[in-house]
Amino acid sequence: MQLMAYTADHHAKLAVTEAIPDGCTLSWIDDPEHLNSSQSWRQTRILILVAADWPMPEIDSLMDSFAPRHVILVDLTPEAHWHGIQQSQTVRQHLHWCELEGLTAQINHLTQMQSLDATSRLALLSSRNDCDGALLSIATAWHLQHKHQQDVLLLDLGRPFSDVCEYLGASPRLDFMALLEKKDFLSPDWLDAQELAMAPGIHVIGMPESDNYGAVTMEALIEVMDLLEARYGNIVMNLTGMPPSPLLFFLLNRCGQHWLLSDQKNVSLKSSCELAESLYQQGVRPGSVNLVLAPYSAEVLPSREVIEKQLPILVRGELPYSFPIITDINASALLPPSGEFKLFTKAVDKLMWLSSERSRWHFSLGW
Repeated sequence: MQLMAYTADHHAKLAVTEAIPDGCTLSWIDDPEHLNSSQSWRQTRILILVAADWPMPEIDSLMDSFAPRHVILVDLTPEAHWHGIQQSQTVRQHLHWCELEGLTAQINHLTQMQSLDATSRLALLSSRNDCDGALLSIATAWHLQHKHQQDVLLLDLGRPFSDVCEYLGASPRLDFMALLEKKDFLSPDWLDAQELAMAPGIHVIGMPESDNYGAVTMEALIEVMDLLEARYGNIVMNLTGMPPSPLLFFLLNRCGQHWLLSDQKNVSLKSSCELAESLYQQGVRPGSVNLVLAPYSAEVLPSREVIEKQLPILVRGELPYSFPIITDINASALLPPSGEFKLFTKAVDKLMWLSSERSRWHFSLGW
């Protein structure tokens, strides 16, 4: 992962260089001017600024130019002057202060993959419909509900179809656009009365067949998402197939993890790289943008090892082909997992907790 750094204090250069963790590449900025035309500047995921004096106009300029991407500011001034700076909201949103001693930990926090937890907001994305996002959404929601023993919201906004309810053999009760239209009547009690559970502990809100994005307002989006996030600890958003739009980026900015789904076709991998780049430029945490190879076959080239070396995206894992599960889908027999779908959910389990070992709760359920 590409990082860049700037300091006028030559003594701090060695400390910064030694703090860069494995997997990250550091370039130094010698002249802050003309960086916007630099390819390496555009591909940089995190900017490290070391300030030994105050004020420093060049540091202010670098922060403004790099926003909304993430900036780490190391303040070496005796009075910690930079902690009181007044920056724009775009800069402040992704500005991180730390000491030189904590620089490695801060970089790791921004660049490393993380397991899902009881407050995770997960977005599943794909520019091309190579992966069955509805199937992965169901498996992920199933794991989260059983691990954390709390209701999980599955926001099924995949295009051109929202298939989760049909896969579960249920009828959709509420769609996202209708929720936005009813924003003036929303309350936790009203939401609970809608009977959104499509399976025990898994609540689903879909998208109507005919999109009407023109009726969406930022006010409605904020009100609805604030309500949903207050009600549900875990939210899984199936956004596969959704084209880039203000609605998509609004939803992505509400998520802490972003999984890009792709098979092994070169055109699909290229599309995933372009989608990842758009997320980085929006200020999404670099470590949250993970590639999931779905479906993946060890008999097909390129291999996972080659993809990891050549693509500038963290590869989270892979999923098997899901063709054998069609029988279970057609029979509305996905949950509780059995047969081929149980094998699929075990692969999803490895993606969620970043471990090749089975979670302890699997044994208590007899898996």
